[in-house]
Amino acid sequence: MTRYSIVVLFCISSLLLACKVKYPIQNKALETDAAIQAVVDRVSQKQYQSFQLDIENMGLGLYGGDSYFMGFRNRDFHAENGPSPGNREACLYLQDAFKAMELKVTVQGKYLNVVGELRGTTSPGKIYIIGAHYDHLEGDMPGGDDNASGTAAVLEAARVMSQYQFESTIRFICFNAEEDGLLGSKDYVSNQLIQGNETISGMINLDLILRPGSDVDSLSVIDAELEARSTHKPSWDWARAFRQAAIDYVPSLVIDETIIDGESSSDNDSFLEAGFPAFLVIENSDPDWDEANPYIHDFEDASDRLANNPESPGGVCYDYTFATDITRASVALLAQEAVLVSVHR
Repeated sequence: MTRYSIVVLFCISSLLLACKVKYPIQNKALETDAAIQAVVDRVSQKQYQSFQLDIENMGLGLYGGDSYFMGFRNRDFHAENGPSPGNREACLYLQDAFKAMELKVTVQGKYLNVVGELRGTTSPGKIYIIGAHYDHLEGDMPGGDDNASGTAAVLEAARVMSQYQFESTIRFICFNAEEDGLLGSKDYVSNQLIQGNETISGMINLDLILRPGSDVDSLSVIDAELEARSTHKPSWDWARAFRQAAIDYVPSLVIDETIIDGESSSDNDSFLEAGFPAFLVIENSDPDWDEANPYIHDFEDASDRLANNPESPGGVCYDYTFATDITRASVALLAQEAVLVSVHR
């Protein structure tokens, strides 16, 4: 071996040693990013669509049997009369779905909120929530977008994340009686969180995430909207963290750069009123949202009706890829903040 070769080998060895000492944290970060991406990539559009269709069809007894058959699709929880057969069928379905994922399942409160809990390994008192409401209005109201879409996302997030362990606790909650004035989520916050002296580190609310196109503006941008309150910095920062998680792990999802400031009239408001960080993800927060999607709170809001028919006046359809990407971004944020520990439970 020549003197030159010895010098070259010494330089290479020194460089390798320097790299080994200099970059261990960066390599670990890259490994963490890759692990979170692997979790995100397990979110399935096919499974999301299956959950959405199941929930949309509640009231027909297809899951629970004849005692839940109403002759039409419905998930109404009436504040005075209680749950319709379709609402009770949905409640049963959600419980069974969470149980099949081996989550701790409870039906909380008089409004029948269905909760699936994945307990944290080292910081179980630090709690994150992803939620959506599963009820709809009375009559033949399938509620395909409002809000079988968000409920399906909660189920798919639970299906994927239940296969992993996290340092912090994650709760997957399907709220009831949202259409009656956020009654289910208000009851949960008052009687579960406040009375139980629990602290929520962050809540993601998914409501209307399946039909992002506009019937009144064919040139409207297909993007997700985030709604939080600028006067509550933790919520504002939590919403911004969601947008960054989407950029990092779900680049195909377009999110409006402007966070909508104010009240959303959805279940995240119940958490905000109690001071907990929470925000809403929604398909369209245009002031004329009822014109952009005229089928909300209508019997046409179903996968087999005008809301998902290219021959409808606006030609806008359900966008399952869009909804699945919102689910993926939600999983990314939760996996990052709750701190992924292991691949399988």
